[in-house]
Amino acid sequence: MGLSEQQIINRLVPTLLRLRQTNFYRVIQRTVMLTFPFVLIGSFSAIIEQTVLTKTGFLASIFHLSKWVPYYRYLHYPFDNLTNLTLDSVAIIAAFGAAKYHAKLHHRDDQLSGLTGAIALLLIAYQYTDQAQNGMFNALLLGTNGLTGGIIIGSLTGWYFQLFSKPTNIVQKTHAAEILDRTFHSLLPMLMTMLTALVISIGMHYLSVMSYSEESWAQFQKIATTSHSLWLTFGMAALTLLLELFGLAGPYQQRLVTNSPAMTTNLNTALSQHSAYHVPYPFTANTLYDAFGTFGGTGMLLALVIAIYVASHNHNYHVVARWSMLPALFNANGPMLTGLPVLYNPIYLIPFICAPLLNMAVAALAISWHWMPPMVYPVPIGTPGPLIAFIGTDGNWVALVIGLVCLALSVAIYMPFMRLSEAILHAAHEESLRSEMTADEN
Repeated sequence: MGLSEQQIINRLVPTLLRLRQTNFYRVIQRTVMLTFPFVLIGSFSAIIEQTVLTKTGFLASIFHLSKWVPYYRYLHYPFDNLTNLTLDSVAIIAAFGAAKYHAKLHHRDDQLSGLTGAIALLLIAYQYTDQAQNGMFNALLLGTNGLTGGIIIGSLTGWYFQLFSKPTNIVQKTHAAEILDRTFHSLLPMLMTMLTALVISIGMHYLSVMSYSEESWAQFQKIATTSHSLWLTFGMAALTLLLELFGLAGPYQQRLVTNSPAMTTNLNTALSQHSAYHVPYPFTANTLYDAFGTFGGTGMLLALVIAIYVASHNHNYHVVARWSMLPALFNANGPMLTGLPVLYNPIYLIPFICAPLLNMAVAALAISWHWMPPMVYPVPIGTPGPLIAFIGTDGNWVALVIGLVCLALSVAIYMPFMRLSEAILHAAHEESLRSEMTADEN
């Protein structure tokens, strides 16, 4: 006789609760949630920029904004800056948070530790570009793709403070002389962190690590995005989903996918034959992953937002879901990744990977059975996920229905894992109350 969903949840809660209570996981979770407001603001700014203030954007195309809005071509500049200064500095915030929370857990100076971690990441991201040693920062190390690197640098900084500084009580030390005393106690770990960062930075520069890795990654991504093999498409999608869950860029990272020869060939064939049913490359990243696997961004997180609205009883979940609904509709998953958080969360590993892959399988079957044509036509930037296949197939209603079915399947997949996450939060809250009661009795 099989186990019920509730019995499985009850068996998993103790193990996952112990993981949640480890210092390592607490530092990561708090750090990711610290980035949430910046990611949220950056996501809204990016949506406005892409859908409204770009000529080929979804809303701009519908309302022909470029033809009647005054100074339209200049309006995107403030939002460009806001997006860059929030989303492209997330790793700095992560380095600050990881160093701060690690030091705080061990009763060290968390303020200086956090600032040192942020500066250390900036030192590593600095690129020397000429003989005068003037340069610029590597945006890949400072933005969302550098989130994991920022957490690692911050954790290393906090570890240096744990080993080489003395315990302190910052609340009590607020006078100038006491702050100066704290500073001298923290000089050694600060110097060690910065020296380590300088060594890494100079080593990366002279070994050209970043140049080689960027070139290799560009070649790998080109192979992935230009492939029209069904199995390679599924494999690259699975790799993208796994890497994204751990804060890294995958080969199908949404904002990096560009037009490929297969996409161009499909479009030309459809235009010449006046039909997209018999294009030469029906199974590509564009026709499967982009069209059916990215509703709400990587991981089908629009489905998780809906699952929270439908079945969650947690107030904080509903708050995050409300703020994340609009970004998720326009395929921005950052607020859900950092606010819930989904990033680095083992609970959501299975649905994050399986929901998009199942949707791709459903779409592949529908295409192979000629229920619908593959997506071959250009889609406006920022098109809501469920409409991508509908517009990309020139208004095929079966494609829209398949998209909605895939969304419903994804909601069903996420639902039990969302309940498991809620059960762990409830168990953690009860244990905290028991600890407080025990402390009061003693």
